[in-house]
Amino acid sequence: MNLLITPENVWPIWALIVGGTALCIYLEQTHKWAARLSGPVLALLVGMLLSNFNIMPINAASYDVVDDYLVPVAIPLLLFRANLARILLETGPMLLAFHLAALGTVLGAFLAAILFREHVGQVLEVAGIMTGSYIGGGVNFVALKDSYQISENVTNPLLVADNFIMAGMFAVMLIMAGSQFFRRHYPHPHSLQGDKEDVAALAARHWRPKEISLLDIAKALAIAFAVAGVSTLVTGALKGQFDSKILQSIIGNRYLLITLLTVAITTLFPRRMERIQGAEDIGMYLLYLFFFVIGLRADFVEVVKNVPELFAFCSVMALTNLTFTLVAGRLLKLNLEELLVSVNATLGGAPSAAAMAISRGWSNLVLPALLVGIWGYVIGTFIGILVAESLRRLLSH
Repeated sequence: MNLLITPENVWPIWALIVGGTALCIYLEQTHKWAARLSGPVLALLVGMLLSNFNIMPINAASYDVVDDYLVPVAIPLLLFRANLARILLETGPMLLAFHLAALGTVLGAFLAAILFREHVGQVLEVAGIMTGSYIGGGVNFVALKDSYQISENVTNPLLVADNFIMAGMFAVMLIMAGSQFFRRHYPHPHSLQGDKEDVAALAARHWRPKEISLLDIAKALAIAFAVAGVSTLVTGALKGQFDSKILQSIIGNRYLLITLLTVAITTLFPRRMERIQGAEDIGMYLLYLFFFVIGLRADFVEVVKNVPELFAFCSVMALTNLTFTLVAGRLLKLNLEELLVSVNATLGGAPSAAAMAISRGWSNLVLPALLVGIWGYVIGTFIGILVAESLRRLLSH
């Protein structure tokens, strides 16, 4: 196999990783087709094309730098707004709706794992990863993928299936939000207000550019590296100290400790953390680098071969989430808008939940949508591990 760029060509490899990631972000933000495809899937596909056409290597030491150093830094950066006091005070009924949706994801994971245990490789780990992803988002997908050391031939098609099912569910929920059938059966006060709201003005207020200083970047990276460093040292020392596999998976997992430390800092020092601008943007950029790299490691044939089964797996999880949330929400007399935004928050994370609220003119739900989405980042990895380990016990008997 004649590679244009060999694994030893470190600078050309990094130039293409960084340049390719920048291209994917540019396309996502400037072209509707790319936005529909989603940035992570686009990064995955571009990476696959480069490695499968022998332009870049499938394995290189440079790729390990992303896994070992950049991903652990990305997670605290994405949690800089995870102030528990604010989440509890400002989410209102949506926090209950969100936990219904999270429970729906867990039920869907158990159902999908049982249905597809003979058809999906590493089904227990896949169920755990998708539980984290469908409670939090990409940050939890990445953390769980790294925790269980799943091969790219499984995680790459899983990422494709995840994003396509997620996009389809968003379209379904937008239709449901305007459906007279659902409005007849659920309270919908925010929709009545949203019909009068200037959606363009609401979007402009929310998505306005941020002012980011050099000091902001310095503070954000200093905190993120410190949290990642301490968590790695502590969990490294604790690993192997417990007989229980569940305890080992939880206490010895650096991503869980990274999450706990970051949430503690943001809750204890909320004003100082909120003044640091741009942390989430840096964290998201680092995750895009990760998605690009897992694309480079992927075998295109294996991805295409595994996608149909994983589409079905993700569909079962997402539909169980939506169905359970709507049924339980109806019994608890919750608002339609809060239920739909909560399902959106579990499937796509904080940005997509806020985007849904903005697109429908539900101005009073934009901030709660962001906050419950961030809460999903906090709990997603932990619940994903619990689901994987519980399924391991259940299906081994």
